[in-house]
Amino acid sequence: MNESDDPIAAMEWLLDRFEDDSDVAYAEVGAVSQSKTDLVFTEDGPRDEVEFDETGVWCRVFADGAADYRYTTSLDEEALTDVAERAVRGGKFLAQTDPARFDQFTAHRAVHDGWAADRIDDVSLETKRSAVEEGLAAADDLDLERRWVNYADAHVEETAGTTTGSTVRTTLDRANVKLSLSIRDGPTVRRHAGSTRGAAFLDELSDAFEAVAVDARTLSQADAVDAPTGETTVVLSPRAAGQLFAFVSRYLEADTCEMGLSPYDVGDEIGPDSLSVADTVRAGSWAARGYDAELRPTTPVQLVENGTVTRRLHNTATGAEADVFPAGNAVHSLGFGQAPRIHARHLEVDPGDASSAALRDGADVLVERFDEPWLRDELERVQRSGVMPASALYARDIDRKTNERSDRGCAELPVAEGYRLRDGERAGRVEGVSVVYEPTTLHGVTAIGDVRDTVTGVDEKHKSQIPYAVTAPGLRLRAALRAEQ
Repeated sequence: MNESDDPIAAMEWLLDRFEDDSDVAYAEVGAVSQSKTDLVFTEDGPRDEVEFDETGVWCRVFADGAADYRYTTSLDEEALTDVAERAVRGGKFLAQTDPARFDQFTAHRAVHDGWAADRIDDVSLETKRSAVEEGLAAADDLDLERRWVNYADAHVEETAGTTTGSTVRTTLDRANVKLSLSIRDGPTVRRHAGSTRGAAFLDELSDAFEAVAVDARTLSQADAVDAPTGETTVVLSPRAAGQLFAFVSRYLEADTCEMGLSPYDVGDEIGPDSLSVADTVRAGSWAARGYDAELRPTTPVQLVENGTVTRRLHNTATGAEADVFPAGNAVHSLGFGQAPRIHARHLEVDPGDASSAALRDGADVLVERFDEPWLRDELERVQRSGVMPASALYARDIDRKTNERSDRGCAELPVAEGYRLRDGERAGRVEGVSVVYEPTTLHGVTAIGDVRDTVTGVDEKHKSQIPYAVTAPGLRLRAALRAEQ
């Protein structure tokens, strides 16, 4: 192949290379063309503005039953040869104990044009900048020590193929904004908003910024008060409940289970009969894609039904081991720079029948938002934050080398935005306290709200940046609160 900027030609070259390699059992290769925008704003106004195009190819290669993942923006033959050789060596080097099994017979051919009516890259940089600046005006009256906003978008065109004959072409218009408002002599309010609806996301920015400003204003006007500790009646807002369920869903990922870090098995009672959770693909959601990294169509999965775990999240290899058809949960990392991971897409938690007033009646603390959880088990902390191979079944080898983990599934969720409640009303903000999560915590749910909201964000799993979304109702539960050390 001659030096070229054509990622599809590079993809086809790599597929031919892997098909002719007797050491390669199976490979996936994707050609990616992206048009990106990245804007940063501080209290001094626009700071960084970048628009750029990027082409590249990614590949996940199985050799000797293990896998290696690579992504490169260098598309000449010398660079691709180096990527191919490193990928094959990387898979063989891992010496995974149990080889992965694949469906050698089903060939997927499909096109998915995404959910955007208008491409995000057709909108000018000036229009995007103005939309953010107009949204930020909602916080002009706040006494802020620091303000930081990152707006980013990408129009992605991807064609992917496998050595078993599958071919899928997808288009994705993904945009998001991360906002941080540090109140002077007070807490910091952080929010994330994103969608795959393309240019339509810009119309949502004003409402997103206004909601953040309202929350920051309410926090800034509340005096800090002491929080109760020990067993307490806690109310989680839909946003905080969404963060909680995003955390819990990590224990339903097949590779986390294979690693011996999940306290839940299929058939376990995880919560009350009123609790049901599904992983879905909501059109236009920040975390939605039509096909996953293994070229599988993304379809809904019922994870919890009537309080019982009914299924785990699988990719093709773990699904074959469990005799479960994969539902498209091999999720690409943002930007394709890191390996895809087994992960939830858009969690949907069924609403209950309790009003907001009923949830708060007699409760002690209202949590509006959590910070990142602190995991009690050291091995779990290390494994979640460390680099993992691109083969999920490698996790099983880690489990073989470790003992039973008594603290697995135990964490502390720091309260980032919370209030003391008296007679159902806010009576000052609470600081320096965490909600203790244990495998039985959801059994303490006593009421589920009738109003839902959606929280979005980016989850780091083994260095991969995975988009997630959760639509959840508020919760009322008995849980332990612990003062931070």
